Amino acid sequence: MVTTEAYKRAERELTIREWKRGWRIHAAVYAVVVTGLTLANVLVVALTDAWNFYWFPFPLVGWGIGLTFHYLYGVRWAEREIKARQAEIEQRLARDVLHL
Repeated sequence: MVTTEAYKRAERELTIREWKRGWRIHAAVYAVVVTGLTLANVLVVALTDAWNFYWFPFPLVGWGIGLTFHYLYGVRWAEREIKARQAEIEQRLARDVLHL
């Protein structure tokens, strides 16, 4: 028989693993896309006289902010977030049991 604590521990470990994997995918896509955008912008500026403006820092910083928050909530503070979610679930269950 599975105990509540064993279930919570297994669910926590699985969730943390999924969140970390999601962050790694996000970081890899960020690296590839930002590299492409940077190269495209630098090449256009270097090879043409049409538009001499370096715009690549804007998506780099904007997306980087999103990636940073994904890291904080999905990796760095994952344990805290999961504990808060589990506590909320327990409160809802307690409330629902009282209304039966």
